[in-house]
Amino acid sequence: MLTNISLIFLGTAIFLHSCKDANTEYETVKVRNQGKISVENGKGEKETIDFQCIGCEENIKTEALFEKLIEEANSLTKKALNFPLSFVPKRADLKVIKQDSLIYFDNNKKIKNVLLITAKYVYLAKNDYGNEFEGEVTNSFYMKDNKVTDLSDDIKLNNLAFDDKYINRTLNGYGKNADYIEFTPIKDESIILQSSLSCVDEGSSFQITLENNEEIELKSWNAFNCDGTSYFEWFNGSQINKLKTSRIKYLCLNSRGKSIMVSVPKNESDYFQQLFNL
Repeated sequence: MLTNISLIFLGTAIFLHSCKDANTEYETVKVRNQGKISVENGKGEKETIDFQCIGCEENIKTEALFEKLIEEANSLTKKALNFPLSFVPKRADLKVIKQDSLIYFDNNKKIKNVLLITAKYVYLAKNDYGNEFEGEVTNSFYMKDNKVTDLSDDIKLNNLAFDDKYINRTLNGYGKNADYIEFTPIKDESIILQSSLSCVDEGSSFQITLENNEEIELKSWNAFNCDGTSYFEWFNGSQINKLKTSRIKYLCLNSRGKSIMVSVPKNESDYFQQLFNL
Protein backbone atom coordinates (compact mmCIF):
# COMPACT_ATOMS: atom_id res chain seq x y z
CA MET A 1 0.00 0.00 0.00
CA LEU A 2 1.39 3.39 -0.98
CA THR A 3 1.98 5.89 1.78
CA ASN A 4 1.17 9.59 1.43
CA ILE A 5 4.90 10.36 0.99
CA SER A 6 5.15 7.70 -1.75
CA LEU A 7 2.17 9.24 -3.53
CA ILE A 8 3.80 12.69 -3.37
CA PHE A 9 7.03 11.36 -4.90
CA LEU A 10 5.12 9.44 -7.56
CA GLY A 11 3.09 12.55 -8.51
CA THR A 12 6.22 14.63 -8.67
CA ALA A 13 7.95 12.08 -10.90
CA ILE A 14 4.98 11.99 -13.30
CA PHE A 15 4.90 15.82 -13.43
CA LEU A 16 8.64 16.10 -14.14
CA HIS A 17 8.45 13.40 -16.79
CA SER A 18 5.55 15.21 -18.49
CA CYS A 19 7.42 18.54 -18.43
CA LYS A 20 10.52 16.94 -19.88
CA ASP A 21 8.51 15.36 -22.69
CA ALA A 22 6.80 18.67 -23.48
CA ASN A 23 10.08 20.60 -23.56
CA THR A 24 11.76 17.95 -25.68
CA GLU A 25 8.91 18.07 -28.17
CA TYR A 26 9.11 21.90 -28.38
CA GLU A 27 12.88 21.91 -28.73
CA THR A 28 12.83 19.34 -31.52
CA VAL A 29 10.22 21.10 -33.68
CA LYS A 30 11.98 21.25 -37.03
CA VAL A 31 11.89 24.46 -39.05
CA ARG A 32 10.96 23.65 -42.63
CA ASN A 33 11.88 25.28 -45.92
CA GLN A 34 8.22 25.57 -46.87
CA GLY A 35 4.86 25.51 -45.19
CA LYS A 36 2.30 27.85 -43.67
CA ILE A 37 2.78 30.55 -41.05
CA SER A 38 0.46 32.86 -39.14
CA VAL A 39 1.27 36.59 -39.44
CA GLU A 40 -0.50 39.87 -38.66
CA ASN A 41 -2.17 42.03 -41.29
CA GLY A 42 -2.23 45.82 -41.09
CA LYS A 43 -5.05 45.77 -38.52
CA GLY A 44 -3.26 43.33 -36.20
CA GLU A 45 -5.45 40.40 -37.22
CA LYS A 46 -3.94 36.98 -37.92
CA GLU A 47 -3.59 35.74 -41.50
CA THR A 48 -2.26 32.33 -42.55
CA ILE A 49 0.06 32.50 -45.55
CA ASP A 50 2.26 30.12 -47.51
CA PHE A 51 6.02 30.56 -47.28
CA GLN A 52 9.04 29.13 -49.05
CA CYS A 53 12.55 29.48 -47.67
CA ILE A 54 16.04 28.75 -48.90
CA GLY A 55 18.30 27.96 -45.94
CA CYS A 56 15.77 27.87 -43.10
CA GLU A 57 16.22 24.18 -42.27
CA GLU A 58 20.00 24.59 -42.39
CA ASN A 59 20.36 27.83 -40.40
CA ILE A 60 17.28 28.38 -38.21
CA LYS A 61 17.44 26.00 -35.26
CA THR A 62 14.28 26.84 -33.32
CA GLU A 63 10.70 27.68 -34.11
CA ALA A 64 10.97 30.75 -31.86
CA LEU A 65 13.82 32.14 -33.96
CA PHE A 66 11.86 31.52 -37.16
CA GLU A 67 8.92 33.44 -35.69
CA LYS A 68 11.24 36.41 -34.95
CA LEU A 69 12.44 36.33 -38.53
CA ILE A 70 8.91 36.29 -39.97
CA GLU A 71 7.75 39.02 -37.60
CA GLU A 72 10.56 41.36 -38.71
CA ALA A 73 9.96 40.66 -42.41
CA ASN A 74 6.26 41.31 -41.93
CA SER A 75 6.89 44.56 -40.05
CA LEU A 76 9.32 45.91 -42.67
CA THR A 77 6.78 45.21 -45.41
CA LYS A 78 4.03 47.12 -43.62
CA LYS A 79 6.32 50.09 -42.96
CA ALA A 80 7.11 50.36 -46.68
CA LEU A 81 3.44 51.01 -47.55
CA ASN A 82 1.66 54.36 -47.76
CA PHE A 83 -1.38 52.80 -46.09
CA PRO A 84 -0.06 50.07 -43.74
CA LEU A 85 -3.48 49.49 -42.18
CA SER A 86 -4.68 48.09 -45.52
CA PHE A 87 -1.86 45.51 -45.63
CA VAL A 88 -3.00 41.91 -46.25
CA PRO A 89 -0.09 39.43 -46.56
CA LYS A 90 -0.45 36.73 -49.23
CA ARG A 91 2.90 34.91 -49.53
CA ALA A 92 6.50 35.13 -48.32
CA ASP A 93 9.64 33.95 -50.11
CA LEU A 94 12.64 33.88 -47.79
CA LYS A 95 16.37 33.30 -48.06
CA VAL A 96 18.62 32.74 -45.03
CA ILE A 97 22.38 32.88 -45.56
CA LYS A 98 25.03 32.39 -42.90
CA GLN A 99 27.57 35.24 -43.00
CA ASP A 100 31.11 34.12 -42.11
CA SER A 101 33.22 36.89 -43.62
CA LEU A 102 31.83 40.11 -42.12
CA ILE A 103 34.31 42.44 -40.40
CA TYR A 104 33.68 45.35 -38.02
CA PHE A 105 34.60 48.73 -39.54
CA ASP A 106 35.89 50.09 -36.21
CA ASN A 107 38.33 47.37 -35.16
CA ASN A 108 38.70 44.92 -38.10
CA LYS A 109 37.46 42.05 -35.94
CA LYS A 110 35.23 39.29 -37.29
CA ILE A 111 31.49 39.66 -36.70
CA LYS A 112 30.30 36.29 -35.42
CA ASN A 113 26.95 34.47 -35.43
CA VAL A 114 25.32 36.49 -38.21
CA LEU A 115 22.56 35.52 -40.62
CA LEU A 116 21.47 37.61 -43.60
CA ILE A 117 17.72 37.40 -44.21
CA THR A 118 16.14 38.38 -47.52
CA ALA A 119 12.34 38.40 -47.54
CA LYS A 120 10.08 38.98 -50.54
CA TYR A 121 6.46 39.56 -49.57
CA VAL A 122 3.46 39.42 -51.88
CA TYR A 123 0.54 41.39 -50.45
CA LEU A 124 -2.68 43.29 -51.05
CA ALA A 125 -2.89 46.96 -50.04
CA LYS A 126 -4.52 50.24 -51.01
CA ASN A 127 -2.80 52.82 -53.21
CA ASP A 128 -3.01 56.63 -52.99
CA TYR A 129 -6.42 56.55 -54.69
CA GLY A 130 -7.87 54.05 -52.24
CA ASN A 131 -7.87 51.20 -54.76
CA GLU A 132 -6.67 47.77 -53.66
CA PHE A 133 -3.77 46.33 -55.63
CA GLU A 134 -1.40 43.37 -55.40
CA GLY A 135 2.23 44.26 -54.87
CA GLU A 136 5.49 42.81 -53.67
CA VAL A 137 8.43 44.21 -51.75
CA THR A 138 11.83 42.75 -50.85
CA ASN A 139 13.65 43.64 -47.63
CA SER A 140 16.94 42.46 -46.16
CA PHE A 141 18.11 42.51 -42.56
CA TYR A 142 20.65 40.85 -40.28
CA MET A 143 20.18 38.61 -37.25
CA LYS A 144 23.13 38.39 -34.85
CA ASP A 145 23.13 36.07 -31.85
CA ASN A 146 19.49 35.23 -32.66
CA LYS A 147 18.38 38.89 -32.54
CA VAL A 148 17.44 41.29 -35.32
CA THR A 149 20.42 43.69 -35.44
CA ASP A 150 21.13 46.73 -37.60
CA LEU A 151 24.70 46.19 -38.85
CA SER A 152 24.45 48.43 -41.92
CA ASP A 153 26.84 51.10 -40.56
CA ASP A 154 29.15 48.70 -38.71
CA ILE A 155 30.23 46.32 -41.48
CA LYS A 156 33.52 47.06 -43.18
CA LEU A 157 32.91 47.55 -46.90
CA ASN A 158 35.12 46.42 -49.77
CA ASN A 159 38.16 48.63 -50.25
CA LEU A 160 37.92 51.13 -53.07
CA ALA A 161 39.35 50.00 -56.39
CA PHE A 162 39.16 50.99 -60.06
CA ASP A 163 36.49 49.31 -62.19
CA ASP A 164 37.11 50.47 -65.77
CA LYS A 165 36.77 54.28 -65.65
CA TYR A 166 34.69 54.22 -62.44
CA ILE A 167 35.45 53.38 -58.81
CA ASN A 168 33.94 50.09 -57.59
CA ARG A 169 31.56 51.82 -55.16
CA THR A 170 30.01 55.25 -54.78
CA LEU A 171 29.76 57.45 -51.69
CA ASN A 172 26.16 57.58 -50.46
CA GLY A 173 24.56 59.87 -47.91
CA TYR A 174 20.96 59.86 -46.68
CA GLY A 175 18.82 62.44 -44.91
CA LYS A 176 15.23 63.20 -43.95
CA ASN A 177 12.26 62.85 -46.29
CA ALA A 178 14.10 60.43 -48.61
CA ASP A 179 16.87 62.97 -49.31
CA TYR A 180 20.03 61.44 -50.74
CA ILE A 181 23.31 62.34 -52.42
CA GLU A 182 25.35 59.85 -54.44
CA PHE A 183 28.94 60.87 -55.21
CA THR A 184 30.66 59.09 -58.14
CA PRO A 185 34.32 59.84 -58.89
CA ILE A 186 35.54 59.19 -62.46
CA LYS A 187 39.00 57.89 -63.30
CA ASP A 188 39.67 60.96 -65.49
CA GLU A 189 39.36 63.08 -62.31
CA SER A 190 35.85 64.45 -62.68
CA ILE A 191 32.80 64.03 -60.47
CA ILE A 192 29.15 63.05 -61.04
CA LEU A 193 26.62 63.83 -58.32
CA GLN A 194 23.12 62.34 -58.25
CA SER A 195 20.72 63.76 -55.69
CA SER A 196 17.09 63.98 -54.62
CA LEU A 197 16.95 67.62 -55.78
CA SER A 198 14.73 67.33 -58.84
CA CYS A 199 16.22 70.28 -60.77
CA VAL A 200 19.83 71.52 -60.59
CA ASP A 201 21.59 74.37 -62.35
CA GLU A 202 25.08 75.51 -63.28
CA GLY A 203 26.95 76.82 -60.25
CA SER A 204 25.29 74.45 -57.77
CA SER A 205 27.30 74.30 -54.54
CA PHE A 206 28.48 70.94 -53.18
CA GLN A 207 29.89 71.00 -49.64
CA ILE A 208 31.68 68.27 -47.72
CA THR A 209 31.88 68.66 -43.93
CA LEU A 210 34.65 66.67 -42.24
CA GLU A 211 34.80 65.29 -38.70
CA ASN A 212 37.38 67.97 -37.82
CA ASN A 213 34.78 70.58 -38.96
CA GLU A 214 36.77 71.58 -42.06
CA GLU A 215 34.61 72.25 -45.14
CA ILE A 216 35.32 71.56 -48.81
CA GLU A 217 33.23 73.30 -51.50
CA LEU A 218 32.90 72.68 -55.26
CA LYS A 219 30.81 74.45 -57.95
CA SER A 220 29.05 72.52 -60.72
CA TRP A 221 29.64 73.31 -64.41
CA ASN A 222 26.65 71.50 -65.96
CA ALA A 223 23.70 73.16 -67.67
CA PHE A 224 20.29 73.25 -66.00
CA ASN A 225 18.53 69.85 -65.88
CA CYS A 226 15.70 68.18 -63.98
CA ASP A 227 17.15 64.69 -63.61
CA GLY A 228 19.04 65.60 -60.44
CA THR A 229 22.52 65.20 -61.99
CA SER A 230 25.37 67.65 -61.31
CA TYR A 231 28.94 67.60 -62.67
CA PHE A 232 32.04 68.98 -60.97
CA GLU A 233 35.73 69.44 -61.68
CA TRP A 234 38.22 67.56 -59.49
CA PHE A 235 39.52 68.74 -56.10
CA ASN A 236 42.56 71.03 -55.92
CA GLY A 237 45.72 70.15 -53.97
CA SER A 238 44.68 71.99 -50.79
CA GLN A 239 41.27 70.27 -50.73
CA ILE A 240 42.86 66.85 -51.27
CA ASN A 241 45.20 67.39 -48.31
CA LYS A 242 42.20 68.23 -46.08
CA LEU A 243 40.24 65.21 -47.27
CA LYS A 244 43.19 62.93 -46.54
CA THR A 245 43.42 64.00 -42.89
CA SER A 246 39.84 63.56 -41.68
CA ARG A 247 36.77 61.40 -42.19
CA ILE A 248 33.46 62.73 -43.53
CA LYS A 249 30.39 63.77 -41.53
CA TYR A 250 27.95 65.43 -43.95
CA LEU A 251 27.34 66.16 -47.62
CA CYS A 252 25.30 69.18 -48.72
CA LEU A 253 24.02 70.35 -52.12
CA ASN A 254 22.55 73.79 -52.83
CA SER A 255 20.88 74.68 -56.15
CA ARG A 256 18.24 77.22 -57.25
CA GLY A 257 17.49 78.25 -53.68
CA LYS A 258 16.95 74.70 -52.45
CA SER A 259 19.32 72.57 -50.42
CA ILE A 260 19.65 69.10 -48.93
CA MET A 261 22.02 67.88 -46.23
CA VAL A 262 22.70 64.19 -45.67
CA SER A 263 24.78 62.27 -43.16
CA VAL A 264 27.44 59.80 -44.25
CA PRO A 265 27.27 56.24 -42.81
CA LYS A 266 30.10 55.43 -40.41
CA ASN A 267 31.53 52.71 -42.63
CA GLU A 268 31.76 55.13 -45.58
CA SER A 269 33.32 57.98 -43.62
CA ASP A 270 36.85 57.07 -44.80
CA TYR A 271 35.82 57.18 -48.46
CA PHE A 272 38.09 60.05 -49.52
CA GLN A 273 41.02 58.75 -47.50
CA GLN A 274 40.80 55.50 -49.46
CA LEU A 275 40.12 57.31 -52.73
CA PHE A 276 43.32 59.35 -52.63
CA ASN A 277 45.37 56.28 -51.80
CA LEU A 278 44.41 54.60 -55.08
